[in-house]
Amino acid sequence: MCLIIFVAQFVLFEVGLRTWGSSEAAPAFQGLFADDPSMGYRLKPGARVRFATAEFDTALAVNSSGVRDDEEIGVKAPDERRIVILGDSLVMAVQVPFQQTFGELLERRLNAKQSRYRYRVINAGVQGYGPVEELLLLRAIAPAMQPDVVIETIFVGNDAEEAVTSAPRLDGRGTAQALQQSTATRLRRLVRRSMVLQVLRLRVTAATSRFAGVTGRPEPPVQSYAASPAPRIAQGLAITRRVVDSMIAESAARGARTAVILMPARFQVDDADYGRLRQIVSEAGGELVRDGATVRFKEALRGIDAPVFDPLPAMRAALPGPDLFFQQTVHLTPRGHEIVATAVEQFLRGAGLVEPAARR
Repeated sequence: MCLIIFVAQFVLFEVGLRTWGSSEAAPAFQGLFADDPSMGYRLKPGARVRFATAEFDTALAVNSSGVRDDEEIGVKAPDERRIVILGDSLVMAVQVPFQQTFGELLERRLNAKQSRYRYRVINAGVQGYGPVEELLLLRAIAPAMQPDVVIETIFVGNDAEEAVTSAPRLDGRGTAQALQQSTATRLRRLVRRSMVLQVLRLRVTAATSRFAGVTGRPEPPVQSYAASPAPRIAQGLAITRRVVDSMIAESAARGARTAVILMPARFQVDDADYGRLRQIVSEAGGELVRDGATVRFKEALRGIDAPVFDPLPAMRAALPGPDLFFQQTVHLTPRGHEIVATAVEQFLRGAGLVEPAARR
């Protein structure tokens, strides 16, 4: 009887949070995605969703090509040059209207300068993706998109972890083995989708930290930034290097060049956020190195046949001023997108990946 009551309470609480909680776990938001045998899931062609929280209210559209865009990609014109930006939620950017994403701002900046070409920047970001899924997505969309430049956007905060989780998909084991997820992966995805379990996870973490002296300390969070990270971080960096090398080689075979952007976490820009997180990590028995993940990814990607861009200096130079990241969702604000778009344009021109700005 107690079990029945518990299950009933769980269902009611879950339904309430999903209905009124404005969460990414809500069915409306999950309607943006469709199952995929290779990547696990991808954006659903033709999906339309309105996503609102206390910080933003955004209309989201997926075109028939399965990427976030208010327009169809269409046939590539002879004078058109296409830039495909791969990445996770920082690229997809559900927090801002499509016209305010750094990809769209970049497109407008490139086309505002006199050039022989018309540039089209394609937002191929997908919520929750890591480097492995981004490579698999590139393989799926490249023939139709015909990119001239491929930008792999790595979120240094968790992409090493994501690479470890998704590595089995890389090894050509086929759909059956790719879908045989470990227990840990299944639990992580269940927690991500369940509002109740997300709340429960936070409470359990807080409780275990209080009794650390009795039960032993849990692993400190944000291991990619730890002074002495868990061994899986080095493994994830090596997998990411392998993925990026594959992107470069496969893109070159199609006549495209590749670049890498290393996107920082909010606390690398926000001093107050850094102070809070450093204290949390310290109380868990760890040491937080503020730019540790950025440094590790730079070292892991040293010597690749593609330029690597770190927008962190440009973002720090934009302060003080309005926030570059939302405070609740830790994603870029409209101003953050503007700063990144300006910095990426300068990087692409300097690296010779697009035409230099014409002198007047």
